[in-house]
Amino acid sequence: MNHGGAASRVDNIRRSLVHLKMPRALEMLDATLRGIEQGKIDGIEAIDILLNEELSLRENRRIKAALRMARLPIIKTLDGYDFSFQPSLDRNRILALAGLDFINRAEVGVTTRK
Repeated sequence: MNHGGAASRVDNIRRSLVHLKMPRALEMLDATLRGIEQGKIDGIEAIDILLNEELSLRENRRIKAALRMARLPIIKTLDGYDFSFQPSLDRNRILALAGLDFINRAEVGVTTRK
């Protein structure tokens, strides 16, 4: 293979990624190309990796922008919830429900206590 030609093609890919505003794909390009050279991934996998990385970055940016626009005071998660504040809540049950495993088991997930 003509390494000069390959280098030129890689430079063209870099320019295209810059023009297409795909910074994460550009950032991942060298590592992805090394994976191809080492035989760890093929061309289709490389394209998939680069596109998925870029889509993930864009989705994360979209979510952050939406949260900023919503002007929520703080992002809260179950990890930071003080279960001692509401002792009637079953901590283990709430965390199990948050895992959403009941969906894969096709269960309703919520049952009433007697």
